[in-house]
Amino acid sequence: MDEEIKGKAKGGMARAASLTPEKRKEIAQKAAAARWSPLDEGGIPEALYEGILELPGGIIIECYVWKDKGRVRRAFHKRGLARSFGIKSTSGNAFMRTIASKGLGSAIPENLHHKLNNPLILNTKTVGQIHTYDDVVLIDVCDAIWQASKDGKLNPGQKFLAIQAEIILRASAKVGIAALIDEATGYTKDKRKEEYRELWKEFILEQAKEYASEFPDQFYDVIYRLYNLRRNPLAKNYPQFFGGITIKYIYNPLAHSNGAILEMLKEKNPVVYKSGGRRYKLFQFLSDIIGLPALRAHIWQIIGIGS
Repeated sequence: MDEEIKGKAKGGMARAASLTPEKRKEIAQKAAAARWSPLDEGGIPEALYEGILELPGGIIIECYVWKDKGRVRRAFHKRGLARSFGIKSTSGNAFMRTIASKGLGSAIPENLHHKLNNPLILNTKTVGQIHTYDDVVLIDVCDAIWQASKDGKLNPGQKFLAIQAEIILRASAKVGIAALIDEATGYTKDKRKEEYRELWKEFILEQAKEYASEFPDQFYDVIYRLYNLRRNPLAKNYPQFFGGITIKYIYNPLAHSNGAILEMLKEKNPVVYKSGGRRYKLFQFLSDIIGLPALRAHIWQIIGIGS
């Protein structure tokens, strides 16, 4: 037999039972707001910057930058998660049902389930209070879907999710998504140099690694063709102005950093010769896991545009 409910617990249950549905909803909303409110701001966090992030395939996601106890955080609208996978949903709940479906649901890690079920409430200037997710949640979801597809856990009707997840993963890395949102919201121009150093530290190596060419001949073929120059197959060096082109179109926009990565690479590899030359190639200071893959992807994108 259940123990008899006594004292404050009994009184609390009686009070709850007497509340109208509207009042219970109001209390629940206030509790959710309090759970997600930064302690040093005393309320629901406010978006400092707002913008639109465009992903491959014409996908548009509302995104935001805000601060939590002095730390910069980035987020996107909950319904953007559904939109990014081509699921029609005004609130994002359609995607939540898809995530919880048989097969795919078992492939979502428990910590990711927790994030998806507990969106952050954010105040915005344009649409008021909304539910959002931290920036990396999109990449984490894509990774889980891709893994589920690899393990054969998606049913035939969910194959489109794997295709879209791969598209997003190829276009965006975790280290780059923050920069994309910063650019979309206009926050980039206001970022401090120290914050960029923290954001891009995984791109940069402390020491130069052994030299290996990273620029394919096709890249230089494009430059020769665009400038209507004849290429000497026996020449070992390229025209000097090719270096400026590489800086402008490869290193400066790398990973949407607006020159931040280039600045760090120059600091690691300063000019040491009177001719203006450097001891190493700039790409020798890029990390194998994040920096070089981003560089290679960008180079081939430029080759594709110029071909």
